[in-house]
Amino acid sequence: MSVIYIPREDGTYDKVPVTPENTQRYIQSMPLYAEDDDPSFWSQGKIRAMQDEMFKRQMEWVWDGHDYYKRAFAANGIEPGDLQTIDDLEKLPLTYKKDYMAEPESFKLKPSNPTLYDWVFEVTYTTGSTTGVPTAFWNTIHDAHGIWQMIFRGIKLGGFPPYARGINLFPLGPVPHIGFFRARDIGIMGLGSMNMFGCTGMTYPEFPVHRTMDYAMDLIERGRAEVWLGIASFIRRLIMKAEEQGRDFSATKHIQALGEACPKGMRDDMRQRLMNMGAEDPFISNSYGFTEMQGAMPECTDFSGCHNPAPNLYFFEVVDEETGKRLPDGERGLLTITHLNRRGTVLLRYVIGDLGALTHETCPHCGRNVERSIIAVGSTYATRTSELVNLKGTLINPEILRDEVANTPGVKEYQIIFTKKDLTDPYSADELVVKVAPMEGFDSTRVEKDVVAKLITAVEMKAKVEFVPMEEIYDPTVALKAYRVLDMRPKDL
Repeated sequence: MSVIYIPREDGTYDKVPVTPENTQRYIQSMPLYAEDDDPSFWSQGKIRAMQDEMFKRQMEWVWDGHDYYKRAFAANGIEPGDLQTIDDLEKLPLTYKKDYMAEPESFKLKPSNPTLYDWVFEVTYTTGSTTGVPTAFWNTIHDAHGIWQMIFRGIKLGGFPPYARGINLFPLGPVPHIGFFRARDIGIMGLGSMNMFGCTGMTYPEFPVHRTMDYAMDLIERGRAEVWLGIASFIRRLIMKAEEQGRDFSATKHIQALGEACPKGMRDDMRQRLMNMGAEDPFISNSYGFTEMQGAMPECTDFSGCHNPAPNLYFFEVVDEETGKRLPDGERGLLTITHLNRRGTVLLRYVIGDLGALTHETCPHCGRNVERSIIAVGSTYATRTSELVNLKGTLINPEILRDEVANTPGVKEYQIIFTKKDLTDPYSADELVVKVAPMEGFDSTRVEKDVVAKLITAVEMKAKVEFVPMEEIYDPTVALKAYRVLDMRPKDL
């Protein structure tokens, strides 16, 4: 179970459970936190009034200089006075990733009277298009300051130990990756924190600046890293390799395993391996983040839900896939984001690409009143809408398969494959294959039986289990993250 680290005068910490009372003790123990008028603790009525005000101003900016939405408003008969409050959002059509990727420049605000703060500060890129071409996402100087405030509040929300030594384990990739740069910014905005960089990733022969996983492990061990940030599957692979080498990771307190789902079984495995290397029950968090937010929604404790750290910047909705109507709390639908205070790339009712659910109930753990993304499938917060798969005539959510396999004892690495018994025969039956790299000391026959039984119970399908070396499933020197689900069936059938 995660704890809050409240600093003492002698440089040590009081470790206390995450409760509303202890959260306030944590905040009041540090002047910068205590002085921050954090809207996540406001009443929900006050939060909504603030969001209405921000939305109205954002719409004035959009009418002034947003090519895409001015066209969309005209096409839907929307006049300037029609969009005054958050509730008016339902008058707008949904914006999909394909719309944004087709013409990203038209989503960039072009104010008629720009100021210094409208200059472009940096460009990050969202990937995942069908063409494989990254799509630019512009941040102005105005936006950068908002992002830094969000990160400051996210660090507070996530209960990061103050004055901690951190390490950025996100890859230094060929395309500027939001994870690497926001982890950099966490080092900037963290209270007294010192940041180290692993600088792993795809090498560029002309400028050989990248470093190895072993170098990152040396930094963690010798630098006594307390807080880690990186992609979940890469962090787990590093932990596994470090355990094999007998590393001392006793300083580790808090890990942000991001970029993909990190279900309970995976978290438990990582935590136990770290404890084997001397760590004292570290918190493994799986905050929910994406490029269009330029950050992440943190957990305050294990599976508490992912909180909106910046209600002054973003409004989240869950909407019906068919009608686009806003759904009540707890119902699963398309997750969307609306920007409330941006001057670069601006998105309204943007479909993130995940199915999930929200709650606006006060968090029983930390006492915040902002919306939280709650568990959608198994022990994960969202599942990709594009991943719903028809296998043997049945529509399957792969997140269910992932959760079941990841939580099977003895599974070190895994990959789920949808294929055909005979790939040369277009009428051959579909087949579900699970590749497994087993943990040492586990009986492979038992592991196979458990995987097969769990999937029959979960999706009523019998899987073929194949045991393979873990590098065949995920090689961190080649891929950014592990690809847990592959559909290998011929696309023209």
